Amino acid sequence: MKAWNEFLSTRKIEPLQAVNALCSLDEHGLLYVGGDDATEFLQNQLSNDIRQIDATRSQLSAFSNAKGRMIGLFRVIAIEGGYLLLMPKRMLPIVQEKLQRYVLLSKVILADISNDFARMSITLDAYRSPPENDWPLDVEAVHQTDSLISLRLPAAEGRSRWLLLSTDAGEAIELWTRLSEQVIVNGPEHWRLQNIDAGIPTLYPETSEAFVVQMANLQLINGVSFKKGCYPGQEVVARMQYLGKLKRRMYCAEIDSDRAPRPGDELTAIDADANDGSGKVIDGIALGDGSSRLLFIARIDLAESGRLKLAEQPDAKLKLLPLPYAFEDAG
Repeated sequence: MKAWNEFLSTRKIEPLQAVNALCSLDEHGLLYVGGDDATEFLQNQLSNDIRQIDATRSQLSAFSNAKGRMIGLFRVIAIEGGYLLLMPKRMLPIVQEKLQRYVLLSKVILADISNDFARMSITLDAYRSPPENDWPLDVEAVHQTDSLISLRLPAAEGRSRWLLLSTDAGEAIELWTRLSEQVIVNGPEHWRLQNIDAGIPTLYPETSEAFVVQMANLQLINGVSFKKGCYPGQEVVARMQYLGKLKRRMYCAEIDSDRAPRPGDELTAIDADANDGSGKVIDGIALGDGSSRLLFIARIDLAESGRLKLAEQPDAKLKLLPLPYAFEDAG
């Protein structure tokens, strides 16, 4: 994809915009899982039911350790001969190495094929029609041609969002050129902001193996199946779902600071003098207007009573924002 990378290096990036923007996903990579046993292998490792997707539908899924803590979180796309797992590039070697430990005698191939695809995303106001007639309309639906995968993604406030993956650099450049005539071009922070607004967590090395799936609201966004068979950490996840009481969950918030919190930054109780393990930032983005938006996972009692602060910015007040889905125990 040398031609694609060279093309992107010449593109002008506009200030962050919430909607009607196109962005490259070069900060994200693709792990290929293929081979005769690929489906069974992923079914035995991931939180979601891989049998529920095919070439026309994707899913969010997590890979956890034996204690139920998520090692990685990614979107799974079925393609001919295997699956693509989309995740931040920094996470890819971590997930690949730990998945490889489970391959053993299975006929499974794991490979980083990020360089084989041009990757981009576009977000539009709800009233805008898809720029291309063959893009899917249903959330998580997928349309595939010989060289292009278009995928409708969940988005907040009714916004329309698509993920586009192309194996043809020339086609990708033509598509980008057409789309950039209709919307502005943003940097990768646009993709991250859309995930924050949609309440979709992203794991980075700083937060890998820190949370059980329910803490990240995966049970509310179709990221976990409680009916499938065993997988690493499944007993912990099931016990929390059916027998335990959730004490931490993920929230969206804004702060009056243009210094965006970073993944893994600590949250503490307001009256704490040192880090007390009350919570961690999942991701944060500066909005360009003196404020920042973030997702964080923290103790429910502290978050919902307004008794949390950022350890590194204790004077930046957290203002909780509504997520596009309801908590299970709401009301």
